[in-house]
Amino acid sequence: MYYETKIIGISSSAIVDGFFSATAPRQSQFDSLSNKALSKGIDLYTNKDYDGAVREFKRAIALSPFGDYSDKAYEYMANAYLNQNKVSDAINTYKQMLRRNPSDDAAHLSLGNIYYKGERYREAEQEYSLAVRINPGSARNHYTLGMTYMTTGQFSEAENRFRKVTQLTPHDPNAYDALGQALRRLERYDDAVVQFKKAITLDKKFSDGYLSLGCTYADMKRMDEAQQQADLLAQIDTQKASNLQEYIVKAADPGFSSVLSINGFPLSAGRGTRVSTLDNALITPNSSKSFTLMFMFSKEMDASSVQNPNNWQISRATGKYLGGAYNLGLPVPSTEVPLPATPMLIKYDEGAHMAEVTFRISQNSFADGTIDPSHIVFRFTGKDAYGNAMDPTADEYSSISKIV
Repeated sequence: MYYETKIIGISSSAIVDGFFSATAPRQSQFDSLSNKALSKGIDLYTNKDYDGAVREFKRAIALSPFGDYSDKAYEYMANAYLNQNKVSDAINTYKQMLRRNPSDDAAHLSLGNIYYKGERYREAEQEYSLAVRINPGSARNHYTLGMTYMTTGQFSEAENRFRKVTQLTPHDPNAYDALGQALRRLERYDDAVVQFKKAITLDKKFSDGYLSLGCTYADMKRMDEAQQQADLLAQIDTQKASNLQEYIVKAADPGFSSVLSINGFPLSAGRGTRVSTLDNALITPNSSKSFTLMFMFSKEMDASSVQNPNNWQISRATGKYLGGAYNLGLPVPSTEVPLPATPMLIKYDEGAHMAEVTFRISQNSFADGTIDPSHIVFRFTGKDAYGNAMDPTADEYSSISKIV
């Protein structure tokens, strides 16, 4: 009995030692085979044989599920699926990878990128948030989460992420540009300008910084400063300079650039002008005549806004602005005919940025009516094609004051 026990004891120890000594080289062999499968899969991937590559990547993972080559095999396999537009398979690949190693922030980031590209922003935000939680020292993790917040309109949260990015990468102009964009969306324009200037200070040729700064100045209606940035940008990146120039035009408030009389309305005629001299049709009592003025706008306007008569006002000058008051401020005589409050018809030419505004003047019952054409004010309160209201310094016209 003692003999059997001793033999059994010796045999058990030997078996254990033998197992581990046998397993080590066997696992090493599996790792080697896994590496070979991975290498073959990468070659196939490079040659765009994605189906063949996936088979090799799966083989590499099966041979050594927890080996050093598994993560790379998962990553390549997911990309192979994406190249075949098999998004669901790519997502499942990353999920398998994360079940194996849930603390892999790079895998969460990659999975989040797939969700983001597919406009599945809530799921992308969840993955990016996990990446930040796992590795808060990664500027890339904070940046991608911040960009998702920007896309979903969570600008305050984006500001917080980008501030963290500037702390982690204080010499990266892109970090300050991103922070500035969040502040700009929050309409904190002065704070945004500070960040864009920091970005440019770090890199004098950082074109995005000049573009962002110029756009922000345009948002603030500081058009001269916006144009300065466009001029500087033209020396670095002509395409972005063109983009900024286009944005400046869009952001600028519209105004009247010139006005012409089409059918003879005497814009320069002064006080006491007899209505009967405007046109032969107005010689008889209670007669009426339509006149048309052509208004040129400084930029493209919203057609429906321009053609809405309620956005136009026709009135007598009060003397509030340059040009004086109607009838030179003297008492208006009883012969003075009333003015229409709004036009009767407006036609807008979108290509020419031009509006033909037609209004009616009527003679009085005694045919001795008078008028002061040079002090009639035409005002427009509509919007341009981009939603901007009229420039308050160029939204009125009278012949004496010209563009008010």
